[in-house]
Amino acid sequence: MWNAQPVKAIGLPSAFWDFAKKLGSDYEVVKLLKLLAEYGLPALLVSMEAAASVGSYAYEAVRTKLEQGQYSTKVDKPILNPVQIKQVDLSAYDSMLAGGEPA
Repeated sequence: MWNAQPVKAIGLPSAFWDFAKKLGSDYEVVKLLKLLAEYGLPALLVSMEAAASVGSYAYEAVRTKLEQGQYSTKVDKPILNPVQIKQVDLSAYDSMLAGGEPA
């Protein structure tokens, strides 16, 4: 997750990553990324700073701060970095499943 190309392509600030490194699991980082898509970076960073100020490095603390802040769920500038996935040729696998030799 930390080296995933789509995540790197967003170019998140160091404040995000500093907070994320203190979370309990990678799963919480993924949930933070979902909050980013829902609330936008400015609101997320403010909420992360508020959670950190009371020593609470957890997804739930950030989510709670976002909900208390009454932030709009509309992101001003959505993240538009489409991931390009190349089509995989599975014909050799299909042939093996059918009992034939791979091409």
